[in-house]
Amino acid sequence: MVHFMSTSFLLSQRGSAPIGDIPGSSSLGAIRHVSLKDTAVQCICQAIERGEPKAGEMVTELGLARKLGVGQPTIREALLELEFIGYVEPKASRKTRVTYLTKRSIDNIYLVRTRLETLVVELLAAQKPPQLESCWEHLQGMETIARREIFPQFWNADLEFHRGLWRSSQNECVESALERIVPKLFAFGIIQHVHPISAKLKEFDIDQLAMIAKPTQIYQEYLTVAE
Repeated sequence: MVHFMSTSFLLSQRGSAPIGDIPGSSSLGAIRHVSLKDTAVQCICQAIERGEPKAGEMVTELGLARKLGVGQPTIREALLELEFIGYVEPKASRKTRVTYLTKRSIDNIYLVRTRLETLVVELLAAQKPPQLESCWEHLQGMETIARREIFPQFWNADLEFHRGLWRSSQNECVESALERIVPKLFAFGIIQHVHPISAKLKEFDIDQLAMIAKPTQIYQEYLTVAE
């Protein structure tokens, strides 16, 4: 997953003094290498979140390359990453659309997601014991971000929680199917500036873990009400 970094952080990496020359630098770690592709991804994400371009608007490799001053191969890689995280969707040859979901699209995604995540719970319930350590870690991260009211990071943390569940199911087919449809749902929430109801989402996600030890029918009914 793409790490969202501030522009000020990227700029601060230029001309940094050697760590050994900075007093009291023992707590500093290595500077993360930021590729041109990752920088392009960040810039496009920030632009989409500002509504430039808007949800549903078409973009092209050539147009983005000219605006960002990079080559089309870099933009091509960036768009693949953006498609993976749900910010854009391919529409035609070398044309891409900023993710736009109609009510019908959202309903269809929730329908499939509900069925597949029910299967995920069944697979986890069959494990003895269920491998949920990473899921709890992601849930704690969500709680921290929710307390600080940092958005869109909350949406990203919530998605990572669900990805943790999918991975823990140890079924690559189910995980792959969910990866194809669910990320764009979270991304669309960010693009449209939908403010998640943190307490409700956190309660829902905790109960997802709790339901693993309970009958699937109960979990299905809860999903219908919660979503």
